[in-house]
Amino acid sequence: MTVPPIPFYTTAELAREAGVTRRTVMHYAELQLLTPDHETASGRALYGPYSLRLLRDLIDLRALGMPLEEARDMVTLRRATHDIEGRYRHDWTREDVPISDERLKTLHARLRAINEAYVRQADNLARFDRWLTKRLTGGDVPGARELLEPEEQG
Repeated sequence: MTVPPIPFYTTAELAREAGVTRRTVMHYAELQLLTPDHETASGRALYGPYSLRLLRDLIDLRALGMPLEEARDMVTLRRATHDIEGRYRHDWTREDVPISDERLKTLHARLRAINEAYVRQADNLARFDRWLTKRLTGGDVPGARELLEPEEQG
């Protein structure tokens, strides 16, 4: 099997682009939150361009408190409705989405709750961040990725 003419990332390259460790990518792959788009003859996992976006989305969703199972459903849904390069597939059907209606409703409710909370808190969070930066930290604090990674390693 030949590799299609799109850019693929190795596990290390994908991790570097997303700003996480290789182990984080491997952890998500082991949990089937992130699946390779291609495998070489020697078994090396390769990830397409959309995998980078999905990995960043996983990091963000976890930072927002989304449980792993719902994050997995989110990635499954996105993979079913988008191609390897991230373009929306207009030809997808309900049968392409291997998630029950009940789980989709749960996912939808979670996403609405996260979005509503964000809308309610966006102004307060930005104001609080500016206050902390000015008064206490000088802006020298880790981002969400750095805060989440130690948990992912365990």
